[in-house]
Amino acid sequence: MALRLRHPVRPPSCSAIFFFSLLIFFILPNGPLRAQSAKPAKPTFPAVKKPGGTDEPIHLQSDRLEYLKEKDVYLAEGSVVVQQGPLHLEADTLRLDNAGGKLVATGNVHFSDGENRIDAEEIELDINTQLGILYDGNLFVKSDHYFLAGETIERRALDRYYLEEGSFTACDCQEDPAWRIKARRLRIRMDHYLVARDVVFYANGIPIFYLPYLLYPVKTERQTGLLVPRVGYSSRYGFRYGQDLYWAISQSQDATFSFEHRGSKGDGLGLEYRYALSKGSGGELQTDYLYDRENHVGRWDIRYRHEQRFTERLTAKLDLRYLNEENSLRELSDQTVERARQNIESNFFLTYRGNESFAYLLARYTQDLTAAGNDATVHRLPEVGYSLIQHRLGASPVFFNFESTAVNFWRAEGLKANRIDLYPKLSLPISLAGAATLTPWAGFRETWYSRGTLEDDPIARETIPAGVALESPLYRRWGTATHLITPSIHYEYIAAEDLPDTPQFDEVDRIHDRSAVTLSLAQRFLTEGEKREPVEKIYFRLTESYHFQEARSAAPDSRPYSDLRAEWTVHPVSQVTLRIDSFYDFYDHRFSSWNTDVLFDLPPYLNLSLGQRHTHSGLIPQKGDLFNPLYLGDREVATPVEFWTGRILIKTPWGVSLVNRAYFDAEASQFVEIDYGIQYEQQCWGITLAYIDLRTRNEFSFMISLKGLGNTGSSKFANLF
Repeated sequence: MALRLRHPVRPPSCSAIFFFSLLIFFILPNGPLRAQSAKPAKPTFPAVKKPGGTDEPIHLQSDRLEYLKEKDVYLAEGSVVVQQGPLHLEADTLRLDNAGGKLVATGNVHFSDGENRIDAEEIELDINTQLGILYDGNLFVKSDHYFLAGETIERRALDRYYLEEGSFTACDCQEDPAWRIKARRLRIRMDHYLVARDVVFYANGIPIFYLPYLLYPVKTERQTGLLVPRVGYSSRYGFRYGQDLYWAISQSQDATFSFEHRGSKGDGLGLEYRYALSKGSGGELQTDYLYDRENHVGRWDIRYRHEQRFTERLTAKLDLRYLNEENSLRELSDQTVERARQNIESNFFLTYRGNESFAYLLARYTQDLTAAGNDATVHRLPEVGYSLIQHRLGASPVFFNFESTAVNFWRAEGLKANRIDLYPKLSLPISLAGAATLTPWAGFRETWYSRGTLEDDPIARETIPAGVALESPLYRRWGTATHLITPSIHYEYIAAEDLPDTPQFDEVDRIHDRSAVTLSLAQRFLTEGEKREPVEKIYFRLTESYHFQEARSAAPDSRPYSDLRAEWTVHPVSQVTLRIDSFYDFYDHRFSSWNTDVLFDLPPYLNLSLGQRHTHSGLIPQKGDLFNPLYLGDREVATPVEFWTGRILIKTPWGVSLVNRAYFDAEASQFVEIDYGIQYEQQCWGITLAYIDLRTRNEFSFMISLKGLGNTGSSKFANLF
């Protein structure tokens, strides 16, 4: 028998109220056991609303349907099916007391709203109060893939649930899940906490551990609570353990408190506080303290970052970092890059960006990590700069550029001075029949110092730079392929006053006479992609500078030609990238520097990278300067470097990922770091193991992640997988 119902013909409290109540009661909010996260979680559960009418028609079908008019009761038996839009209910029997608002559905009860699902033996529901009980029930929340089950699931208030002999899992197979949490009693208050008694954690049906009491956050957004601990072992210091407590202070603030035990090395505490003031404005404070029992010293690492966007043009950034012990990174860090740092900087940067102008205020404090003290380190406290970029002078073809800086160089011990640098420049781009652009330019650079290196009196230095640049981009097409070639010639003449008393702080102070020409030849080969977008296959540039002063010199070691620089980037196929940056010395007939990187990316199964850094001892050319980014004139003393880096990541279709990363110092013929990792991921859980082999110690760490219960990040895994 089938019956088609449509409002308002039937009594108004029967159909729409029933389905709205059923949906609100049984579909729990997002995340009864959501993992704590510093980032807000996206809620999927709507606010509780009072039942109301709907225009969707109600379809009720059963083998037998009866309406007791005197009692205002509906009875349906045998293959009961109720459908209203996406809402679907099946049961063996259904009884609705329309007058009292009581609904009972029994026998193979199945309910779905199109996404979430309920299976139970019996449902008792008060459609007026939206409270009731589900017997031998299972709830599936699709948005987060949660399964909740219990002998009874009772809704005692609009935001409170009570489960007898309940369980939770995020695994697909409910009959035999990879993991499950069972408890004799569970109380859930939505947007507050889950309280469970006599809790047992099962893995593949085997009980692993028991907790007499469990308090767990069940927030729909960010949650206050303990994060999953970090566990490891060091061959030098022993057992390591880290525990974090996350605190969701408000919608715009949160914090993480940390405790870390590093075995015999020491114990530490940490705080990470984050806040957001508005869109584009916010910051974070990080403080870490560890008492180093090995060296009997307390180590502080303090970092503070803030960004403030006042307008679209005016922004400010503050980035502070301080170590009370210069060797803290070498003693504590598990990463080679961090341990090799020579200094750290703290900066305040206020910038204004106009259409043709740029202004900034900079304060920079540098902490030298290679010396016992920091008194001799030079700081910029402060620096002010203003630039006018490519400003056309009226309707003329002449462009005017202007750069200016004012710096206070300060340090506790040693030379201190103020410097003002002004650099106006004129340029005249001339198009040569559309085939090339000739740009003569000239400028005047005035640099003033509050004192000299030896004398206290102020000094000033004038520099007159001038030059001409010729650039002629050409291209040719062959079907879908394009070849771009851009030859360029830059001639520069710089007359710089030579003052031996000039303080030496940075490259502005090291400007000297120059008469040189720089030749560059850049080529690009492009093809069309699947969406007809240009795809670069090859980029190649050759650059060399010739110095006329060196050519006129009678010195036997004169070298007018710079090293030849070659830059390659090749993409033979989309999955492979080759990068080469080399310098060839014609006089010594060798490569003075050679850096190579090869990348293979074959998703989703393979990612491979290999890098090499090679530098001969002696003089190597610097790359660019204040006047010309392509110039290869000045040389600097270099120490020999022979260093290799490699990383391979293999992902199998069976959920297993293997990674190996290594840093090899060929000059010393030893590995400075080798990292190994293995990760196994299933639908609802995963485990990661990492082994880091350092020269001074070995570290072992592991992490278990359970979908729905969460996981914790670790610096050891940050760049490994």
